[in-house]
Amino acid sequence: MRNRRRRCVAWSATAALAILRATPGAAAEAAAPPVPAPAQASVSTVDRPVEIDPASLLLLFVELDDLTLTDGLAAYDAPEDPLLPVGELTRLLEMDVEVLPAERRIIGRLGEERRSLVVDLASGTAKDGPRNVPLSLADVAVTETELYVRASALQRLLPVTFEVDPESLALKITAKELLPVQSRMQRMARRRDSLQNFQQKDEIFKVETPYRLFSMPAFDVAFGMGLENSENRTPVRYDVRIGADLLYTGFQGYVGSDERGEPSTARFVLERRSIEGRLLGPLKARTIGVGDVFTPGLSVGPRSIGGRGLIISTVPLDQTNIFNRIDLRGELPLGYDVELYVNNILRSGQNTPAQGRYEFLNVPLSQGINVVRVVTYGPRGERSENTRIINVGGGVLRRGEATLEVGVVQQEEPLLVLRPPGPDEQISPARGGWRAVGSVNYGLTSTLTLNAAAALIPTGAPDSYRQLYNVGVRTSLFGFATQVDLAYDDDDRSAVALGLAGQVFGVSTVLRHAEFQGGFIDENGPSADLTRAMSRRTEMTFDGNLEVARHVVPLSIRGLRNEYADGLVDMAASARASTTAASVLVSAGVEYQRTTGLGNTVQRLNGYFAGSTFRGYKWQLRSTVDFEILPELKARSLAITADRDISETVALRLGLGQALDDASSFSLTAAGIFKLRMADFSVNADYNNSDQSWRLGAQLNFGLNYNPVAGGYRITRPGPGSGGSLLFEAFLDKNGNGVFDGDDQPVPNVTLEGAEVKIRTGADGRAFVTGLGAGPTGRLLVGLDEVENTQVQTPPSTIQFSPRAGSFTTVRYPMKPTGEVIVTIQLRRADGAMVGLSAAQIRLVGDNGVVLEATTEFDGSAAFQNLPVGTYRLELDPEQAQRLRMSLAAPASVTITGDGGFAPDIMAEVKFAPRPQENAQQTE
Repeated sequence: MRNRRRRCVAWSATAALAILRATPGAAAEAAAPPVPAPAQASVSTVDRPVEIDPASLLLLFVELDDLTLTDGLAAYDAPEDPLLPVGELTRLLEMDVEVLPAERRIIGRLGEERRSLVVDLASGTAKDGPRNVPLSLADVAVTETELYVRASALQRLLPVTFEVDPESLALKITAKELLPVQSRMQRMARRRDSLQNFQQKDEIFKVETPYRLFSMPAFDVAFGMGLENSENRTPVRYDVRIGADLLYTGFQGYVGSDERGEPSTARFVLERRSIEGRLLGPLKARTIGVGDVFTPGLSVGPRSIGGRGLIISTVPLDQTNIFNRIDLRGELPLGYDVELYVNNILRSGQNTPAQGRYEFLNVPLSQGINVVRVVTYGPRGERSENTRIINVGGGVLRRGEATLEVGVVQQEEPLLVLRPPGPDEQISPARGGWRAVGSVNYGLTSTLTLNAAAALIPTGAPDSYRQLYNVGVRTSLFGFATQVDLAYDDDDRSAVALGLAGQVFGVSTVLRHAEFQGGFIDENGPSADLTRAMSRRTEMTFDGNLEVARHVVPLSIRGLRNEYADGLVDMAASARASTTAASVLVSAGVEYQRTTGLGNTVQRLNGYFAGSTFRGYKWQLRSTVDFEILPELKARSLAITADRDISETVALRLGLGQALDDASSFSLTAAGIFKLRMADFSVNADYNNSDQSWRLGAQLNFGLNYNPVAGGYRITRPGPGSGGSLLFEAFLDKNGNGVFDGDDQPVPNVTLEGAEVKIRTGADGRAFVTGLGAGPTGRLLVGLDEVENTQVQTPPSTIQFSPRAGSFTTVRYPMKPTGEVIVTIQLRRADGAMVGLSAAQIRLVGDNGVVLEATTEFDGSAAFQNLPVGTYRLELDPEQAQRLRMSLAAPASVTITGDGGFAPDIMAEVKFAPRPQENAQQTE
C-alpha cells in the first residue's frame, strides 16, 4: 500500500502542471508557467507571523546522513527556503522538543548537555541555551496544531543545517552534534506514511476532561524495606499519593511514614484551576484551593506560609513581578532528588522531601522571559523535566485590569495532624495562629498600576495578632520598571521600599532597598528571620551573558545585605554560571556569607562544580565537587552517579561519594532496576566506610487505578495518583455513528505514544494508559503502522486532553473502513502507444454521495485515499473537458469493499475531439 501511495507524491510545480504536448493550442495554454507570488520581506518589524497558503504545499523528501526520514514532510512557501513544521521535524529527529501552537511557544532540551530551547513569539524571544537567536516573525507561521519556521532561521535554533534542492523537493539534514535519532539507528529505518501524516498533521482530536462530582480515587504507592547494621535494623517506609475528582474539583492527598513504617505526615487539598480565568463568575478566578494551601506573599511584610485554609487568585498562572520572588513546589517521591535550573543556570538541589514534595523558596527571576526547569532524577535511573515559561514584568497591568489574591490559613497546621512537628520543622513560633493575606492590583493607566494589601499575622503569643497594611505603585521611570511600597502596622512600625529593574549595558539589573522603622518585621528575602526586627535591606541582582572562547556563558550575580535593629548585620553574595564543554553541561558557583555585630564576625566562602551529560544517549552521568575557600582552602566532597539502561526493562545505577578532606572516607551505591509491566522494582546496596555502615534495600512502586470497563481496580505502573489516566477504545465503525455497537469490530495493535512507554490496544481494541502527568494539557499520538487493515479513515492522530491527579478520560476512536485506488489517465498516440496525461482534473463520484477530486501527476496517475465503502464512477472535470474537447473513451468504475485489500487500478483512455476548423477543412 505504501509503495502505491509513494507513486503520487508531488514532484515539482512545473512537472505537475505540464499538459500533453500532443494537443496543439491546449498544450501551450496549460504549459504556461504560473506567475510567481511576491516574496515575503525578511524583516523584523512585522505585525504578525506569515499566513500559510495551502496552494504553496511542498512534500519534501527528507534525509539525514543518507538515511530517509520521510518522503512526505509537508512544508509551505518558497521551495528555496520553505517553512518547515517544527513539531513534525523534531519528532522525526527524536529531539526532546515540544511545540505549543496555542501558546505560540516552542520549548525543549537539546544535545547531551540538555541545554534549553525556547521560542516565545508573544515576547519575541528565541534562545538556544543562553544564546539569543535573531528570529523575525516573517520567518514564522502558526496554525492551530503546528508552528512553522523558515529553514534558514530554524538551523540557527537547532544543531543541524538544511540543504534544500528546489528541483527535486529534497531536504538534506546535516547534524552539527549527535542527535538522539542517530544513537538508535534501527528507528531511522522506519518509513512513515507521508500522505496520512499530511492529512492529519494540522488536526487535533480534542477530548474534554470535565471536573466531576465524584470519581473513584487513584493511588500511587511507594513501599520500601531494608536491612542495615544500625539501631533500626529493618527500616520500613512508604508514601501514598491519592488523586480524584470531588465536588467538581481536583482532590489530591498524600500520606507518608517515617522509617519505622508509622504514618508521620499528611496533606490534602481540593483545587480547581482555569488558565482562561473562568472560575467564580465575574471574579474570573484562575485558582481556587481549600485544604493544605499556601497564602500569597507581599513585597513588604508577610511571606508565603502554608496551613489549612482557603486561597483564591485571579493572577495568571505563569506571570509574576520582577520585584517578587517565587516559591516552587512539587511532588518528590521516595529516593528521588531534584535540581532547579533558571535560565540554564543551576540554582539549587534537594533530595530530602518535605511532606512528600520539594520546595524551592524565594527564587529570584530576571526581567522578561524566564525558563524555569525542574529536573527530577529517580532511583531507577529516571530523568524527567518540568519546564515553565514565566513572564516577569514590572507589575504594570493594562488600563482597567485588576488582579486579586486572597489566602486564609491556620498557620503550619495541616488538615490531619499525625504527630506534632519537631522544632526544626517549624518556620515560625506562631504555629496554629490564623494568617490572612489579601492583595489587589489595579491598572489605573497603561503605565501606572496601584496596589493595596492587608494582612493579619499571628505573633506567637495567645490571641495576639499584628495587622499590616500596604500601598504601592508600579510604573516605569526612564525606561526602568519602578515599584514603590509603603507598609504600616498597628504598632506604629513602618517600612518603605523602592525597586528599579531594567537593562544596563545589556545586563538585566534589579536594585531594591527598604528602610524599616520602629522594629518592623519583614519576612521576605533570603535568610529572613520571622521574629527579628530589621533596620534596612539592600538587594542587587545582575543577569547577563559572557562570551568565553566562542562560548556564550550565562552569568548570575546576587548580593544581599540585612541590617537588624539589634545591630547584627549579615551579608550574602553569590555568582553562578553554566556552559557547555564537550557535550557536558558544566555549572559552577561560589557563595559568600558574612555575619558581623554582637561582638563576633563569621565569614564563609564555598563553591561547587557540577556536570551532567548523556554519553551517546546511553549513559546518564552526573557529578558534583564541593569545596571551601574561607576560612581555609580545601576540597570537601565529590559525588558521581552513572545510570545505564541495559534493556527496556532492566537498568543499572552506580554511585560514588568521596569526602575529599578525608581520603579514607567514601561511600558506594549500586542498584538494579526492573521496570515491570505493572510496577517498578529495585534492589540496592549502600556502603559507607567512615563508620562501616551498610544497607540493603528493596523498593516497589506501583499505581492503583479504577477501570470502569473492568468494573474494579487494577494495578498499573506508577502515575495515576499524581497524574491523569486514559482509556482508549479503537473500533471499526461500520455504521458510522461513532459508537461501538452493532456489528462494529475492535481494532487491536493501535499504538499510543506520549506516555512513559509505548502502549498498544489489545484484542478488545482497548488500551489503559496511566502516568500522563498533571500539566495544563496532555497529548498522545495514535499510530496505525502495526494495524493489519490500515485502509481506514480515522479521527486526527493527535489526541489532546487535560490530565490532572486521579483524572480519568475516555477516548472513543472510531475508524471507518475505506479503500484506495490509483487512476491513470492515458492518451493513445498515432502509433498506437499509450502515454500518460498529466494535469488532467478528474473525480470519483460514489453511490454513497461522496465526491473526490484529484489532478493527475506527470505520468498521468492520481491516487484517491480514504474512500468510504461504495461504488464509484470516474468522471472528467466538466469545465476542463469542455475547454479541451476531452472525453472518456469508455465508462470506468471501481468498488471499495473496505476489507483492507487493494482495489484494482483504473486505466482510463481519453480522446480529444477535433477543432471546428479542422472539421470544416476535412469536409472541403
